[in-house]
Amino acid sequence: MDKIDPAAAPSAPLSLHAPSLIAWHRRTCAPYPWRAEPAGQRDPYRVWIAEIMAQQTRLATVAPYFERWIAAFPDIRSVARATDEDILKAWMGLGYYRRALNIRQAALIMTERHGGRVPSSKAELLALPGIGRYTAGAILCLAFNQPEPAIDGNVARLFSRLRARAYATARVKDVDVIDGQIRKIIDAHPTLPPGVLAEALMGLGSRVCLPRVPRCAQCPLTACCRTYLAGRPLASPALAPTRALPVRRFVGLILTTRRKDSFQILLVRRKKSAMLGGLWGFPAFPLATPARISDGQLKAWVRTALGLEVQNVQRAAEVTHDYSHFRCRQQTYLAECEPALPRNVRRQWAAVRWIAWEEWADRPVSALDAKMACLLERRVDDPGSESPAVALS
Repeated sequence: MDKIDPAAAPSAPLSLHAPSLIAWHRRTCAPYPWRAEPAGQRDPYRVWIAEIMAQQTRLATVAPYFERWIAAFPDIRSVARATDEDILKAWMGLGYYRRALNIRQAALIMTERHGGRVPSSKAELLALPGIGRYTAGAILCLAFNQPEPAIDGNVARLFSRLRARAYATARVKDVDVIDGQIRKIIDAHPTLPPGVLAEALMGLGSRVCLPRVPRCAQCPLTACCRTYLAGRPLASPALAPTRALPVRRFVGLILTTRRKDSFQILLVRRKKSAMLGGLWGFPAFPLATPARISDGQLKAWVRTALGLEVQNVQRAAEVTHDYSHFRCRQQTYLAECEPALPRNVRRQWAAVRWIAWEEWADRPVSALDAKMACLLERRVDDPGSESPAVALS
């Protein structure tokens, strides 16, 4: 059998099949809380928050976090009045915490310059922290019904298969090409709300045109998909090879003391410019090799970094956590300190302080630090217990 060039495979114009796509979307669209109104008529604030939360996160995962956020911050002015710590606490569990801090910075600007409203122009949206081309497009079409495409990774993959071309959102020229194709569909269907089309394309990419095994039998666009018509439905021009996460090793310290009949733990707050900026957590430092470090090395580090003397050092466990670009393997140690004031000797954190164990739940912390706290919780609940020297992942 002669090989078929997917790019040369005949296909019907995509605009002819837009009604089938919209019908599919209306049958299968999930009723998420930010979709209470029709696409194109939604609250811009809710659209903005939902879109930022959905970056690098599945929509089903976003839903409870979105509802919790809206309950705490019902409008832009309430975000602007909040502290960074309030914002991070409400965001806990979603990861990529820079997104949350950008929301607050953007809310401050909207309050000062836009009367506490989300602006309706592309230029003004792109001038806000944390809002790029995709998010601006999503807000404009989903909230303001403007003919502005919203092109995320799912849409890029979908068009890669439809046109048998390797499109990627990281390449501006590729996004421009997809943008032009979507605008042709909008022009061909002037009565079709642009937000409905945008949501349908994103939904098809995320739920049917999957990265590795697309569900072509469920797709309403097979008649205009060059990859499918060429007989190669599993081909994915936009799929990058999977790489194993590099491993970085750290030592994490759970330091405790007794002050005024209160069991206390030492926490540090990371600088805004650092990874996990603004979050509280246990002090940690990078480890060059997998080898265990000695009690003397630990004591010396605590003395030079925090100005504290420690005793009764115990190795608790290795805690693991995957971030987007590396895997963290952190050896965790517990140690006791005299009730002295800690000092940020090396100025490597925004703040350092003792807090009562009961106050732990009030602080915004990372998932990794929450895992470390579980080791301490076992000791607090059962002082005679020993934390297992095994990986927690």
